[in-house]
Amino acid sequence: MKKIMLSCFLLAVVLIINGAHEAECRPHRGHRHRRDDCTMFVFGDSLVDAGNRPPTAEKTWSSREWFYPYGSSDSAHGNRATGRSSDGLVQSDFLARILGQDESPVAYRLRQPNAVDPSGVNFAMAGSAVTASQGGAPSLGDQIDQFRRLDSVALIAFSGLQDYSGLNIAATSDDVNRGLGRQVDRRDRRRLERLQDLGVSKVLVNSMPPIGCQPYRTWMSSYAQCDGGANRFSDTHNAALRKKLNELEGSVLVLDLASVFSDLVQSENKYRPCCDGTSKPEGYCGEEDASGRAQYSNSEDFFYWDYVHPTQAGWKAAMERFEQPILDFLEIYS
Repeated sequence: MKKIMLSCFLLAVVLIINGAHEAECRPHRGHRHRRDDCTMFVFGDSLVDAGNRPPTAEKTWSSREWFYPYGSSDSAHGNRATGRSSDGLVQSDFLARILGQDESPVAYRLRQPNAVDPSGVNFAMAGSAVTASQGGAPSLGDQIDQFRRLDSVALIAFSGLQDYSGLNIAATSDDVNRGLGRQVDRRDRRRLERLQDLGVSKVLVNSMPPIGCQPYRTWMSSYAQCDGGANRFSDTHNAALRKKLNELEGSVLVLDLASVFSDLVQSENKYRPCCDGTSKPEGYCGEEDASGRAQYSNSEDFFYWDYVHPTQAGWKAAMERFEQPILDFLEIYS
């Protein structure tokens, strides 16, 4: 069975034609596929996790996605937290909607044993990375192993937060290039080749977002402006990524989060998190103040939900920009 993979640096999705063997989401004899012709599989980290990191009895930084106010805008799930790093739906949900599904495929942790849901499987987990991960989260390689055991098809997307946690944002361009060269050349290409060996023929890859515009960096200027040095780091990474992926021309579509996020984040309010912590920078969304309340505002007015992740409204606006390019790339008619 041939596969189609969509990958955003730390996000991955793979598609197959439903009910077909040795088939893929491509037109045959002049025909284009319908949106519901594909089954979706997702790999990555918190950008696309739909509940793989298990909840805990007490709220902690690493389990905050299972507690209010996370999920507070998610009417599809009763406005409750579902393990997603947002006030509602995340990138994998909106990609699923582009492909004719209601939401992200079921989380790997919640699937029926020895079964694959017709909509696919989401392997992504908060804390994951392409290489070493955090808090017991599976790396991309581990997620690919899970996928391989299912003998099916997948999509991939990552944010890069864990992979570059050891690199100095303020380092010289030479330092950054050496770090990126080691990681992008060896790591990303090797993982892509492994997926291609499993039959994946198409990949969607997220560029690194403009990390200097994330609230985690803009709080140092009282949310007045982006951190130019951090954004240069993102630019350097994305240039290295494109250079490497250009060698796979025709099989990879880069979802340019850097440009789209930068375009959507234009006002001072967009640099602020909708849901703030009570202490910086160690605080987190959902952290309660002295009165026992979490600090958050109307999410429709914000692009970022917490210090890193977009709001449901932010993801919706971003994925609307990508919808037609994705459909064209996969040769799916509207």
